[in-house]
Amino acid sequence: MSDIVVVGIGNLIKTDDGVGVHAVRYLEGKVPEGVELVEGSIYCADLFNIIEGKRKAIFIDAIDAGEEPGAIFRFTPDEVKQKTTRPLSIHDFGLYELILTSRMMGQCPEEITIFAVQVEETGFGDRLTERVAAALPRVCELVLSEIARPAVAKLGGADEKP
Repeated sequence: MSDIVVVGIGNLIKTDDGVGVHAVRYLEGKVPEGVELVEGSIYCADLFNIIEGKRKAIFIDAIDAGEEPGAIFRFTPDEVKQKTTRPLSIHDFGLYELILTSRMMGQCPEEITIFAVQVEETGFGDRLTERVAAALPRVCELVLSEIARPAVAKLGGADEKP
């Protein structure tokens, strides 16, 4: 069982909203052995059992931050204010709610990284727009780099010196 999971979140019939799922499919056969790839749903509450017990969770999702379509953002939950004017995820029970709730339940991975791709269109359609599709190789390259990054050392451990 792997201690790393990559979750692509999205709705495949809502154009660019499906970018996370498309990214996970693109990563198939490219991640190190044992890294779990998961096609997430549009309702993030379904993901509790997927992230439980993992050391590192990497999420790929769509975002509407008002930037150029295909722009890629990398952040952690701690880098985002709790109350934002724009949701962290464009889904009803979003990624932020999943992370907050899993922390409250003591089931949250030690490390969480989010890669979000700026959408151009989220109307009905089963294909990514050209500019969002063009961002797929780069976001997947960033995910692979994140997988390879060594674990973050915890402060205050037995081997730590003040």
